[in-house]
Amino acid sequence: MRTVPSSSPVWTIARKELGDGLRNRWIWAVTLLLAGASLAIGLFGAAPVGVAATEAGGAIMASLTNLAVYLVPLLALMLGSGAVIEEKRRGTLDLILSYPLHSRDYFLGSFAGFALALSLALTAGYLVAGLVLVPWAGLEIGEYLVLTGLSLLLGVVFLAIAFLVSLQARDRGKAIAASVFIWLGSVFLYDLVLVGILVLSEGEIPGGVLSGLLLLNPTDAFRILCLRVIESSASPLGLSTLSEFLPSTAALVGTLTAWALLALFTGFRLFQSRVARDTLV
Repeated sequence: MRTVPSSSPVWTIARKELGDGLRNRWIWAVTLLLAGASLAIGLFGAAPVGVAATEAGGAIMASLTNLAVYLVPLLALMLGSGAVIEEKRRGTLDLILSYPLHSRDYFLGSFAGFALALSLALTAGYLVAGLVLVPWAGLEIGEYLVLTGLSLLLGVVFLAIAFLVSLQARDRGKAIAASVFIWLGSVFLYDLVLVGILVLSEGEIPGGVLSGLLLLNPTDAFRILCLRVIESSASPLGLSTLSEFLPSTAALVGTLTAWALLALFTGFRLFQSRVARDTLV
């Protein structure tokens, strides 16, 4: 193995992880799954949204937004569930850290490599689907590109969470199980609880409190952000009239960024302390 250059250790580790990721069949499964699901939504039009008398393009964009909410977090969590821990189990982490390389550089480089691999997979999947859906379904290319970019941001958020889960679980099997629970909680259970609160309060929850509760869940923040910046997706769902009660665009972007940074920082501190004690696994 070549000595890690001191000038760009983070990029060197990132390239290694990116190369490993691109050789991973899971990455290409991500691409095919996203492209296939997006094309299926386009072919069946507005069926998943359950609305009639709306423009097909808006209905498809709304359905693609929902697809991203369900699929992107799961893909990111599964991809990152064995991050760092698998390198430790194979013994390559000890070898890498035996070089003059700071643990911070390894951690950030590893995350950057995983994030690049995930981003390439998601971009490729959206690109393949977009080449068909944009001309065939009449989607706005600008809105489609915005959805792609926001999906990448959501993927980075859950990849950071996956790194933290991997370090906490110390075992890939346990990390995968924990990741599934996190996915179920953020995508399904949280909204069910929120709906229950609204029903019990008979809709009397102040708008500020409701906005705060929505910001506590990154998938809800992503969904609302899409509805705010992709106007055609809000219309079929009848949510455009509720924009004044929802968090602002800046608050939503800040929330997703904060989720990623907080999870990444917490994961790094945990990684750093366990490397120092040699208790990663």
